[in-house]
Amino acid sequence: MRRAIGFITGKISGLERAAFWLAGFSALSLLLGFVRDRILAHYFGAGQELDIYYAAFKIPDVLFATVASLVSASILVPVFMGKEKKEDLKKIIDSVLSSFSILIVISCAILFFLMPLLVQIFFGSLGEMTEQIIYFSRIMLLSPLFLGFSNFFGSIVQYEKRFILYSLSPLLYNVGIIGGLLFFSEYGIASAVWGVCVGAFLHLLIQKMFVFFSPERPHFVTNIWSKEVRHIFALSIPRTLSLSVSSIAMLFLASIASQSSYGSIALFTLAFNLQSVLLSLIGVSFSQAAFPTLAEHHSKSEWVELGKCLSSGLRQIIFWSLPLAGLLIILRAHIVRVILGSGAFDWSDTRMTAAVLAIFVFSVVFQSIQLFLTRAHYAFGKTKVPLIMNISGTILTIILAYIFSNFASISDPIISFLSNILKVSDLPRSSVLLLPLAFSIGSIVSSFLLWFSIPTNIRKAYEHPIWHSVRDAVLTSIILIMATAFALRVFNDFFIELDTLQSVFFHGLLSGLVGLFAAFFFLKIIKNRELGEVMKN
Repeated sequence: MRRAIGFITGKISGLERAAFWLAGFSALSLLLGFVRDRILAHYFGAGQELDIYYAAFKIPDVLFATVASLVSASILVPVFMGKEKKEDLKKIIDSVLSSFSILIVISCAILFFLMPLLVQIFFGSLGEMTEQIIYFSRIMLLSPLFLGFSNFFGSIVQYEKRFILYSLSPLLYNVGIIGGLLFFSEYGIASAVWGVCVGAFLHLLIQKMFVFFSPERPHFVTNIWSKEVRHIFALSIPRTLSLSVSSIAMLFLASIASQSSYGSIALFTLAFNLQSVLLSLIGVSFSQAAFPTLAEHHSKSEWVELGKCLSSGLRQIIFWSLPLAGLLIILRAHIVRVILGSGAFDWSDTRMTAAVLAIFVFSVVFQSIQLFLTRAHYAFGKTKVPLIMNISGTILTIILAYIFSNFASISDPIISFLSNILKVSDLPRSSVLLLPLAFSIGSIVSSFLLWFSIPTNIRKAYEHPIWHSVRDAVLTSIILIMATAFALRVFNDFFIELDTLQSVFFHGLLSGLVGLFAAFFFLKIIKNRELGEVMKN
């Protein structure tokens, strides 16, 4: 037991070793996320109960994204690192804890009393279901409360370089939800709601237990609005708002989805969760990896090296995300069926979720670029630019979604076109396809606005090689899609009845491998630059 605790709480100083453990636990967390969504889909399908759960999740999620994330590690750790004296570090930790505690508790209390009004504004069209949404939303306010404090304690854990301990928290969060679903399923969707709260508490507990015994153990103080605290919040507010616009957009889109038929919120959210995996693996990874290097080159005014780093990150994002997005689109039904398709989640739910997923995935390369360029602006010391650009994209998303949902003369031809292309014209709830379309357009516009906000002397120097990467990635995606589609038809002779998990999985896996091999050989033939860089490393 001592060895296990020592391993979990041990320091990791090496960058490569820390990145390895963080990536491993991140992959495991994604796997548990798949298990969580599969259990939800199995028990409830894409119907009223899952709509209630996801609708109740949205308002607390916005609170987490806007208030609870103000004390994230990306803000606090650099501040902690700048404190050479232990007593100065202790003072800032105590002050931040005290001020944040008051802020998050007051925010939760205000939302608790305003919840009936907010739910009526966003989900009033659900009628009798709104009472349950209000009740569950109030319960799930515990989630941003616990996760906010966990963010704060996690910053101390990261400062101490206890990366394994830090990485366990997301796992425990999903374990809490899964445990609630498995052990208390007889209570219906309430088991998932309480599971979220339990998972958030476990997320906090493991961080708190370490900090409780550490030298930096914080205490509440009366000096809650010191100069340094004001500086921290001044830094964190623009960054937090920039990175939280996705949660705000999802709240409005879920509100519009609630005006459609039952199950639309569930379909939309499940598809978004699936596409977020690709975004996490590519967009988040490259953004986090490039951030320190971009900041270093900018601080030293090394403009050529800065442009090279920016170009390299964008090229690698395009190289990885565009072909993989094409693979996900062609194998969308297989992916949804393997991950979600069981129990109450029937074939019509699978097909419609797959169609929504395809539209989301279409823009995942732009979502990744948007995230990367947002972090790049932060590295340049600019916080207002990404805030303005990302908010502009979110406003466009909401306006388009509103237009699509209220003007049939505009929406009907688009719905008909999309449902025919994605082969779901015979299914109800096809209007939900307009929501990921609005989200994708907003992401595309935001990514271009962020790109053209990069200083011209940096952007122009390396724009040409980026367009070469776009050309190669597009051609590779076409080859991959064609090869995979051909393989799907060929392997149909070997998988005559695709009615089991194993048959669907291996049919999609073998076809996807054929497409990937075809793409690889094509890249070798054209001597693709990005593939060469990957193989050298």
